[in-house]
Amino acid sequence: MLIATNAIILKRIPYSDTSVICRAFTEDWGKVTILAKGVLRPKNITGALLEPVNHVHIQYYNKSNRDIQILKDANFIQQYPIIRNNLSRIILGLAIVEIIDKATLDYSPYPVLYRLGWRVLDKLNDETQNIWLVFAFFLYQLSIRLGFMPNLKSCSKCNSVISHGGIDDYTGELVCEKCVTQSQIHLEENSFAVLQKITSLHLDDLQTLTIKNNSIFNPIRFLDIFTSFHIEGLKRVKSMEMVRKLINEENVKNN
Repeated sequence: MLIATNAIILKRIPYSDTSVICRAFTEDWGKVTILAKGVLRPKNITGALLEPVNHVHIQYYNKSNRDIQILKDANFIQQYPIIRNNLSRIILGLAIVEIIDKATLDYSPYPVLYRLGWRVLDKLNDETQNIWLVFAFFLYQLSIRLGFMPNLKSCSKCNSVISHGGIDDYTGELVCEKCVTQSQIHLEENSFAVLQKITSLHLDDLQTLTIKNNSIFNPIRFLDIFTSFHIEGLKRVKSMEMVRKLINEENVKNN
């Protein structure tokens, strides 16, 4: 059966001298693995389309009794030159697609998560956007879409209103200062305020926020720890190591 669908390329693996295997998160069929034969031959432009982060329209031959499907054709839906020309944007883009890869199952359609993926990549490709706000928005919305919304209003133990606290290392929930026993992160009042702003806005309204990057990094750390604790597979996202290193470098630069 020939299937035509939109897709975000999640991962690319060399296969022989001229072919590649790709994992793609499709709009209609969820995550699929595709063999693209001969795309690395000279003058074959398809190989350039099948890079992680790219948003493409693909056609492939699907057989239910095989794990790897065969690509027929691919075309760009959206190119991301601004992402490709900036190291920080590349790192965040690769983290986004790897997180989607690790958090999803094969052949499990999730159109809401697919839409979240390409929308945040579009914003990451927009020079007017604060890329750290976009990334924080992605992590928060991902946790919601997968059923693990963090409670930012009250302590998960004593139920008191919370303005300072951390993630309990044993439960993965947000607790106030009085209830914290062991935590990898401390959230002060400013971090709570930033998180509240991010969670209350639509993606298209993020650019209305004027927040310094240093104020966004701690909320990102919180969302990183929270999603890694609750969403299976996210502890193995290698790209997040680069994101954490980048945040540390930015903190040193701005202090």
